[in-house]
Amino acid sequence: MKLDQLTFTRYIAALTVVFFHFGQQAFPATNTWWHPVITAGPIAVSYFFVLSGFIMAVAYYQPNNPNFNKGKYWLARFARIYPVYLLALVLMILANLKTDGRDPIALILSLTMLQAWVPGYAMVLNSPGWSLSVEALFYLCFPLLLAFVNRKGLKTLALIALILWLSTQALQIFLHNSSAYEPKGILHQFIYYHPLMHLSTFMLGLVVGVAFCNGKFSALNRSWNGLAVLALTVLVILLLAYESSFEQQLGFLIDYNNGLIAPVFLAILVLLSVNEGWTKRLLSLPVLVLLGEASYSLYILQRPAYGIYDRLLGHWLPLDANLHYYLFAILLTVASILSFKYMETPLRRLINSFYGSSGKASSST
Repeated sequence: MKLDQLTFTRYIAALTVVFFHFGQQAFPATNTWWHPVITAGPIAVSYFFVLSGFIMAVAYYQPNNPNFNKGKYWLARFARIYPVYLLALVLMILANLKTDGRDPIALILSLTMLQAWVPGYAMVLNSPGWSLSVEALFYLCFPLLLAFVNRKGLKTLALIALILWLSTQALQIFLHNSSAYEPKGILHQFIYYHPLMHLSTFMLGLVVGVAFCNGKFSALNRSWNGLAVLALTVLVILLLAYESSFEQQLGFLIDYNNGLIAPVFLAILVLLSVNEGWTKRLLSLPVLVLLGEASYSLYILQRPAYGIYDRLLGHWLPLDANLHYYLFAILLTVASILSFKYMETPLRRLINSFYGSSGKASSST
């Protein structure tokens, strides 16, 4: 099953991350009210994790299937993410030969996608790569979680995922508000980048994805689904815009980066997936699907692409911050589409061919 209507949401999330890194001085991020919404890059990464669990379940789940080919699955995942990941990493190594590019630990951890496991190294070299380090854990666990569902049942995994989600939220809040916490410090890196702090969001996505495959949400296919998605999107915007106000009322710091609003994301995913009306037709337009399919390259190549842009154009074009950012965003989008068509897809097919198959998962997974 391929859910094209979800694909474009990946581009929106990836573009939010780009705004977070490079568009802080561009409109509408310069607007006080919109700033926390437009630059909500870390929360967008949390959305990726929820979406990943949901899409993996939709792509691979088959009830009581004892013949799930783990080797084929892991090869397909490697073929999907590593070639462009490696390209971005090599470009960043070359750009940082005098600093992190000479650190053997940083090199080894980044090449093996283990950097997020070691606080202090999560953001070395190509900083967006930390989320791929987290995804690597998800991909490693996914076949085991599917086997658990088939043996113990979905309700048991749902309970475990919920307990883990509540525990990590409580741990994040406790550590974030402790006297030992320092912005960008070791504790900060553990809270926000360690794979175990994000595993529950993937598991929740997987649980809901399996329930979707089992037809648990078929009754939600109603004409008002599009309006419900719009209402939930407005809710997300309000949660982001008024986060500081909520903190003042609660009396302690909160953060959405570790999946605190994952239930809202899951509701949006379910409603979009069961929708058969105008929302699906709009989001399934070929140009929007293409942007979504190219979003991985946009996300992982943003750092080296900005370095190239800044060196070749940024220092020379007499443009203000708005025009510089939007010119970069357009060029990055074009580069990501080219990367998807002429690097990601051919290399994925080539690597998967070593197993004698192109793999089951579509390009949107």
